[in-house]
Amino acid sequence: MDNSKQFLRILMEIKGDNYMKTFEKELMVAECVNLSAWYKAIRDDKTKLNGLSVQFLWALKKNMKKVDEVTISFEEFRNGLEEQLKKDYFNEEKSEPTKFTDESGKEVEGRKIKQEYFDDYQNELNSLNTQINNLLTTKEKLTFTDMNIEDEIEQIDSRNITIDDLDMFSAFEEDA
Repeated sequence: MDNSKQFLRILMEIKGDNYMKTFEKELMVAECVNLSAWYKAIRDDKTKLNGLSVQFLWALKKNMKKVDEVTISFEEFRNGLEEQLKKDYFNEEKSEPTKFTDESGKEVEGRKIKQEYFDDYQNELNSLNTQINNLLTTKEKLTFTDMNIEDEIEQIDSRNITIDDLDMFSAFEEDA
Protein backbone atom coordinates (compact mmCIF):
# COMPACT_ATOMS: atom_id res chain seq x y z
CA MET A 1 0.00 0.00 0.00
CA ASP A 2 1.47 3.38 -0.93
CA ASN A 3 2.12 5.98 1.78
CA SER A 4 -0.84 8.25 0.98
CA LYS A 5 -3.34 5.38 1.16
CA GLN A 6 -1.79 4.13 4.37
CA PHE A 7 -1.93 7.64 5.86
CA LEU A 8 -5.61 8.00 4.93
CA ARG A 9 -6.39 4.58 6.43
CA ILE A 10 -4.74 5.66 9.70
CA LEU A 11 -6.68 8.95 9.68
CA MET A 12 -9.92 7.06 9.18
CA GLU A 13 -9.09 4.81 12.14
CA ILE A 14 -8.38 7.83 14.34
CA LYS A 15 -11.38 9.95 13.26
CA GLY A 16 -13.89 7.09 13.12
CA ASP A 17 -16.96 6.70 10.91
CA ASN A 18 -17.57 10.44 10.53
CA TYR A 19 -14.32 10.89 8.65
CA MET A 20 -14.99 12.01 5.08
CA LYS A 21 -18.79 12.17 5.40
CA THR A 22 -20.49 12.60 2.03
CA PHE A 23 -23.66 14.38 0.97
CA GLU A 24 -25.48 15.25 -2.24
CA LYS A 25 -25.81 18.80 -3.48
CA GLU A 26 -27.14 20.39 -6.64
CA LEU A 27 -24.99 22.94 -8.43
CA MET A 28 -25.69 24.76 -11.66
CA VAL A 29 -23.25 24.06 -14.46
CA ALA A 30 -22.24 27.75 -14.29
CA GLU A 31 -21.29 27.26 -10.63
CA CYS A 32 -19.16 24.28 -11.60
CA VAL A 33 -17.42 26.31 -14.32
CA ASN A 34 -16.70 29.11 -11.81
CA LEU A 35 -15.43 26.64 -9.19
CA SER A 36 -13.11 25.03 -11.75
CA ALA A 37 -11.65 28.41 -12.73
CA TRP A 38 -11.19 29.34 -9.05
CA TYR A 39 -9.52 26.01 -8.25
CA LYS A 40 -7.10 26.39 -11.15
CA ALA A 41 -6.16 29.87 -9.93
CA ILE A 42 -5.79 28.80 -6.31
CA ARG A 43 -3.64 25.81 -7.34
CA ASP A 44 -1.46 28.05 -9.50
CA ASP A 45 -0.85 30.31 -6.46
CA LYS A 46 1.03 27.47 -4.68
CA THR A 47 0.74 29.20 -1.26
CA LYS A 48 -2.97 29.73 -0.65
CA LEU A 49 -3.61 26.19 0.52
CA ASN A 50 -0.50 25.90 2.68
CA GLY A 51 -1.28 25.10 6.30
CA LEU A 52 -4.66 23.53 5.66
CA SER A 53 -5.15 19.98 6.89
CA VAL A 54 -4.58 16.96 4.73
CA GLN A 55 -8.19 15.93 5.35
CA PHE A 56 -9.45 19.29 4.07
CA LEU A 57 -7.18 19.25 1.03
CA TRP A 58 -8.08 15.64 0.21
CA ALA A 59 -11.80 16.45 0.37
CA LEU A 60 -11.23 19.54 -1.80
CA LYS A 61 -9.35 17.48 -4.38
CA LYS A 62 -12.06 14.80 -4.47
CA ASN A 63 -14.83 17.38 -4.74
CA MET A 64 -13.08 19.31 -7.47
CA LYS A 65 -12.62 16.15 -9.51
CA LYS A 66 -16.42 15.83 -9.65
CA VAL A 67 -16.90 19.53 -10.41
CA ASP A 68 -14.25 19.42 -13.13
CA GLU A 69 -16.03 16.49 -14.81
CA VAL A 70 -19.13 18.68 -15.19
CA THR A 71 -17.03 21.61 -16.42
CA ILE A 72 -15.15 19.49 -18.97
CA SER A 73 -18.38 17.99 -20.26
CA PHE A 74 -19.88 21.48 -20.66
CA GLU A 75 -16.76 22.82 -22.40
CA GLU A 76 -16.65 19.88 -24.82
CA PHE A 77 -20.34 20.40 -25.68
CA ARG A 78 -19.89 24.16 -26.13
CA ASN A 79 -16.73 23.73 -28.19
CA GLY A 80 -18.51 21.19 -30.40
CA LEU A 81 -21.34 23.63 -31.09
CA GLU A 82 -18.87 26.42 -31.87
CA GLU A 83 -16.81 24.21 -34.16
CA GLN A 84 -19.92 23.12 -36.05
CA LEU A 85 -20.98 26.75 -36.51
CA LYS A 86 -17.51 27.64 -37.83
CA LYS A 87 -17.56 24.63 -40.15
CA ASP A 88 -21.01 25.58 -41.46
CA TYR A 89 -20.25 29.26 -42.11
CA PHE A 90 -16.51 29.93 -42.31
CA ASN A 91 -16.04 28.00 -45.53
CA GLU A 92 -15.56 28.88 -49.21
CA GLU A 93 -19.32 28.91 -49.93
CA LYS A 94 -20.56 31.17 -47.11
CA SER A 95 -17.58 33.38 -46.30
CA GLU A 96 -14.80 35.23 -47.99
CA PRO A 97 -11.18 35.94 -47.08
CA THR A 98 -10.50 39.24 -45.40
CA LYS A 99 -7.79 41.04 -43.44
CA PHE A 100 -8.29 42.71 -40.09
CA THR A 101 -6.21 44.19 -37.30
CA ASP A 102 -5.90 42.19 -34.07
CA GLU A 103 -5.58 43.57 -30.52
CA SER A 104 -1.83 44.05 -30.89
CA GLY A 105 -2.27 46.13 -34.06
CA LYS A 106 -0.99 43.38 -36.34
CA GLU A 107 -2.81 42.74 -39.61
CA VAL A 108 -4.04 39.15 -39.84
CA GLU A 109 -6.03 37.12 -42.35
CA GLY A 110 -9.45 35.75 -41.53
CA ARG A 111 -12.87 35.12 -43.04
CA LYS A 112 -15.98 37.29 -43.21
CA ILE A 113 -19.51 35.87 -43.59
CA LYS A 114 -21.03 36.81 -46.94
CA GLN A 115 -23.96 39.21 -46.68
CA GLU A 116 -26.50 36.71 -48.09
CA TYR A 117 -25.69 34.25 -45.25
CA PHE A 118 -25.24 36.76 -42.44
CA ASP A 119 -28.83 36.67 -41.11
CA ASP A 120 -28.80 32.86 -41.05
CA TYR A 121 -25.45 32.94 -39.27
CA GLN A 122 -26.76 35.42 -36.68
CA ASN A 123 -29.84 33.26 -36.06
CA GLU A 124 -27.70 30.14 -35.56
CA LEU A 125 -25.30 32.06 -33.33
CA ASN A 126 -28.22 33.26 -31.20
CA SER A 127 -29.55 29.71 -31.01
CA LEU A 128 -26.12 28.45 -29.97
CA ASN A 129 -25.89 31.10 -27.25
CA THR A 130 -29.37 30.18 -26.00
CA GLN A 131 -28.38 26.51 -25.82
CA ILE A 132 -25.21 27.37 -23.91
CA ASN A 133 -27.05 29.67 -21.50
CA ASN A 134 -29.73 27.04 -20.89
CA LEU A 135 -27.07 24.44 -20.18
CA LEU A 136 -25.27 26.79 -17.77
CA THR A 137 -28.42 27.05 -15.67
CA THR A 138 -28.99 23.28 -15.64
CA LYS A 139 -28.47 21.74 -12.21
CA GLU A 140 -26.26 18.73 -11.64
CA LYS A 141 -26.54 16.56 -8.53
CA LEU A 142 -23.08 15.81 -7.18
CA THR A 143 -21.92 13.79 -4.20
CA PHE A 144 -19.39 15.76 -2.18
CA THR A 145 -17.14 15.00 0.73
CA ASP A 146 -17.80 17.35 3.65
CA MET A 147 -14.78 19.61 4.05
CA ASN A 148 -15.46 20.69 7.65
CA ILE A 149 -14.49 24.31 7.00
CA GLU A 150 -15.13 25.12 10.67
CA ASP A 151 -12.21 22.86 11.60
CA GLU A 152 -9.92 24.90 9.35
CA ILE A 153 -10.83 28.40 10.57
CA GLU A 154 -7.74 28.79 12.78
CA GLN A 155 -5.40 27.91 9.92
CA ILE A 156 -7.33 30.06 7.45
CA ASP A 157 -7.24 33.16 9.68
CA SER A 158 -3.48 33.46 9.31
CA ARG A 159 -3.32 32.71 5.59
CA ASN A 160 -3.99 34.77 2.51
CA ILE A 161 -7.39 33.15 1.97
CA THR A 162 -9.94 35.75 0.85
CA ILE A 163 -13.68 35.99 1.40
CA ASP A 164 -14.07 34.87 -2.23
CA ASP A 165 -12.10 31.71 -1.39
CA LEU A 166 -14.39 31.08 1.58
CA ASP A 167 -17.40 31.50 -0.70
CA MET A 168 -15.94 28.86 -3.01
CA PHE A 169 -15.18 26.52 -0.10
CA SER A 170 -18.77 26.93 1.08
CA ALA A 171 -20.00 25.29 -2.13
CA PHE A 172 -18.75 22.06 -0.58
CA GLU A 173 -20.59 22.49 2.71
CA GLU A 174 -23.78 20.51 3.09
CA ASP A 175 -25.88 23.31 4.57
CA ALA A 176 -24.41 26.28 2.67
